[in-house]
Amino acid sequence: MTPQKHNFPHWFFALYLLLLCWAPLPWGSDSSWALNLLSFCCFCLLALTVPLAFISDIDLAAKLKPYWWPLFLLGFVALWVSLQAIPLPDAVLELLSPATVDFNNLTGSELSTLSWEPGATQSQAVFSWALWSIFMLTVLLVDRPARARLLMSVIVFCGLFQALYGSFMTLSGIEYGFLEPKIRFEGVATGTFVSRNHLAGYLEMSLAVGIGLLVAQLNSKGSQGWRERLRRGIDTLLGPKMRLRIYLALMVIALVLTRSRMGNTAFFISLPLCGFLMMALQRRFHKGAIILFVSLILIDTLIVGQWFGFEEVAERLQQTSAESESRDEVIQDVQPMLQNHWLAGIGVGSFGSAYSLYKSPEVDIFAYLHMHNDYLEFALTLGMIGFIPLALLVLFSLYSSIRTLWKRHDQLAIGLAFAALMGMISLLIHSAVDLNLQIPSNGMLFVVLLALACCARKLPREKQG
Repeated sequence: MTPQKHNFPHWFFALYLLLLCWAPLPWGSDSSWALNLLSFCCFCLLALTVPLAFISDIDLAAKLKPYWWPLFLLGFVALWVSLQAIPLPDAVLELLSPATVDFNNLTGSELSTLSWEPGATQSQAVFSWALWSIFMLTVLLVDRPARARLLMSVIVFCGLFQALYGSFMTLSGIEYGFLEPKIRFEGVATGTFVSRNHLAGYLEMSLAVGIGLLVAQLNSKGSQGWRERLRRGIDTLLGPKMRLRIYLALMVIALVLTRSRMGNTAFFISLPLCGFLMMALQRRFHKGAIILFVSLILIDTLIVGQWFGFEEVAERLQQTSAESESRDEVIQDVQPMLQNHWLAGIGVGSFGSAYSLYKSPEVDIFAYLHMHNDYLEFALTLGMIGFIPLALLVLFSLYSSIRTLWKRHDQLAIGLAFAALMGMISLLIHSAVDLNLQIPSNGMLFVVLLALACCARKLPREKQG
């Protein structure tokens, strides 16, 4: 078959989608073998873009030119993580991190790296380049409306699978994760993840993409007469919109069954916030959009939540206190580390080993191999040299989504921008008290959302059938 000119072939896009489907299955790829396999697959796909671009007569430089700024920022972060893991001259180490030099002199350590655990940082550096690869693959492949819709649909079905699997395991009492019995979080939904909070983070992003698909299906034209309204009503009840709405309800059930406090809070805050923001940026309060968001909030909160234990999530929120949580102590413990390593960080992946030297006696070190705050962990492990470019990348993607909602009137581009915006905001809220961005599959899906926010600005207008 003759390859389609100026576009990557469909089978290559299918491999990309398959990789996204695989990422959450082996415990969220949160193990050495799964992380290495995921990174290897990302590099293989990226390597294929060069010969495929040549065969299909694709100008890679021209396709990537609109995205050079986010690619530069993410690439800089990956490069910095790589530099943290390699030996540096004493003068450079003294300039970037005098506290590390003092610690080495005090303990007699022979490490000459910024990272306190170079092996772990090397692994994270490889994965950082894998995330850069997946960002590039997303902006290269999602260049047509049909592919944008298909990618969003696949993300929804991945979330639906996790929801059905996690809910079945919880409601049936068969407590299995990924081919192995669960050893933690029995009685709550975890899907194929280790923790309920990791599943909650994945579902938040999947739900955002699903709601974005619903937004993309909103009819921007007013109905002409009762016949047209009747036809649209029947189409809503019997067509793809209703099936998608059922899928979203099942995902909300699973989100509630995770009993994740901030997972549920983040979702139910980001939904009305992003809905109102979308209508305000569009400068019109579309009746269909109002009905959609009100129905989502009412059905999900009042019906699904009440039937499947939303009150238990509320009880967990009410019972949370400084006495029952040790996270406040952890934040206090890391303050000296932040002050001493604010510029260059201690190396991504090094938090667990470094914190053991600073922790309070009452804190269980095995419960805090990562901080339950992505912002503080990134600031501590990356330092300001790496943290600022990462923050700028997220801000750029948020800006891209908002600009798309403000400027564009193509419904698919609006839905794509909404999906990216809600998914990013929801996980950013959740990240204030959890570590979703440290989980490879969730971090990868978050990077895909960052890329989709950029793609929405450039996506060609969808032809109306």
